[in-house]
Amino acid sequence: AIIMEPNGSSIPGAVDPVIQLACLDSSLAIAPLFKRFGSVIITSGTLSPIDLYPKLLQFEPCVSESFSMSTFRPCIRPLVITRGSDQLAVSTKFEDRGDMGVVRNYGAMLVELCSVIPDGVVAFFTSYSYMESLISEWDAMGILRELTKSKLVFIETKDVVETTLALDNYRRACDCGRGAVFLSVARGKVSEGINFDRHYGRAVIMFGVPFQYTLSHVLRARLEYLQTHYQIREQDFLNFDALRQASQCVGR
Repeated sequence: AIIMEPNGSSIPGAVDPVIQLACLDSSLAIAPLFKRFGSVIITSGTLSPIDLYPKLLQFEPCVSESFSMSTFRPCIRPLVITRGSDQLAVSTKFEDRGDMGVVRNYGAMLVELCSVIPDGVVAFFTSYSYMESLISEWDAMGILRELTKSKLVFIETKDVVETTLALDNYRRACDCGRGAVFLSVARGKVSEGINFDRHYGRAVIMFGVPFQYTLSHVLRARLEYLQTHYQIREQDFLNFDALRQASQCVGR
């Protein structure tokens, strides 16, 4: 599909229309594989929930199995935090993002966790813009200064070279015992293909569930296509995609 974004600029107030090509049907990419081979095995640690894949990729599975995660480390402890230390509810919902109480509590939580967790900590935000706004507010509140007392801070950017350099320095900080925290973004370079094994990833923190930006013209076109051709409801796909991205992040 040919899609026009009326304003593709990231600069506030700047008008920069963008025309782009977008593939709305992911089954087109895997169809040659199904045509060439008689047996195809699709396996991954982040396929769950798997119910939508046969619809999205247009195939009928002969066998579909989901296995529970096994690990040799008994110290994994998942936590869901819904309130700050002052008992104020915290959320990354759009209407709550500007709430200074939420911003302060998220920062205080990060400082507290980084002060007691050794070595490396990786934190994921729902978008670059949200991460940048939080970091800006944390800097004004003095939270970043508190954070650097326990760990060095590294930040993922949209520039691949800068992010690669930040990752190298993050690993050096973990290797020398100084400790570090890497602030990154769901659907970014770090969440998709970087492994933080051993002391490089003692904890993973997710600030919110990474739902897609629903006003994107590309996403709107894809949601309409999936609804029309495959009867996949909008909310079902958005939930599926957000859970898949969350699995990518916490699986680092």
